[in-house]
Amino acid sequence: MTTDTSKHVLSTTEVPRPRESRNWLWSLLVGLAILGGLALIPLLGDASTLHIWTLIVMYAVMAQSWNFIGGFTGYSAFGNVAFFGIGAYTTGLILLANQPFWLGLIAGAIVAGLFAFLLGLPVLRLKGHYFAIATLGTAEALREFVTVRNIGGGGGGLISLPLPSLDAYTGFFYAFLGLSLLCLLITVWLTRSRFGYALIAIRESEQAAEALGIPTYRYKVAAFVLSAVPTALAGGLYAYWATGFDPPTVFDRGFSVEMVLLCFLGGAGTILGPLVGAIAFELASTQLQTSGFSLHNTLLGLSIAIITIFLPQGVLRLVQEFTRKPAELPGGAEQTPGSARVHSFKEGVRRVRRFIAANGI
Repeated sequence: MTTDTSKHVLSTTEVPRPRESRNWLWSLLVGLAILGGLALIPLLGDASTLHIWTLIVMYAVMAQSWNFIGGFTGYSAFGNVAFFGIGAYTTGLILLANQPFWLGLIAGAIVAGLFAFLLGLPVLRLKGHYFAIATLGTAEALREFVTVRNIGGGGGGLISLPLPSLDAYTGFFYAFLGLSLLCLLITVWLTRSRFGYALIAIRESEQAAEALGIPTYRYKVAAFVLSAVPTALAGGLYAYWATGFDPPTVFDRGFSVEMVLLCFLGGAGTILGPLVGAIAFELASTQLQTSGFSLHNTLLGLSIAIITIFLPQGVLRLVQEFTRKPAELPGGAEQTPGSARVHSFKEGVRRVRRFIAANGI
């Protein structure tokens, strides 16, 4: 009888479920708020401000796209500028053939995705700096090929496109903004999908992921293609927005470096990291350049080195550590609102110091 009663109690007692983290939801809401705020920029009516923020959002898209292969998968690709250049040249050639602009964007994304798939088959068997060098060398070889073959017919690969209407520049800005929103939603999906969990497992330990039965090679190629398509779309938008470009411009290795830099500055493998890193860095760089400060590159380079050394996981992770709920006071002592804020601030500072000491180089 006692046994039956105990079984009845166990059957009617609800087993508490672990509380699901809502960090992804807060990150999504903050990202939407940031993009929503940026959407108001064209209402200012300032062409110079619109030009600056169009470039900033473009860099944000490139950093968000790189995050798929570098942040989630852990493969530092230094040749993603190849996809940007492919998107630009494909769109430019389509426009020169008097075809619709949207057709050029779609064609550029398809060509870049196919190129990433074919390139990923051999190079994603490499790891570490071998993979980084292989992707960088591919981008450089592609730049030389376009230059020597004079693709575009303008001499050295130069392409000149007809000027769009003045109203179109607002459309370009919103197109880049919409592309950034798409990358944000894809990143949120990665943080909550089986595909994203597999990429994170590969990043943490590829051998352990293979032991668990994850087809790591397929997932890596898929992530590589996923990072290529938005980058190519950004290249296509840039081609018509700039109305003229050449191989040193759209295959500039500096683009690849900035993709990596912006992603790590905000926090690689996070939802908001690339977006926040791009806005903070590019805005600071633009302000220093326009102010006439002669050592702006030196100052920015020094700040990047400091962050890389002491905070390799990005600024957002530092904010998360600081704002995490502090431990309760010993003995269950009650806290006044003022003492609670002081205790929370002190605990946040301690966590930040421990985090930097544990993760800094």
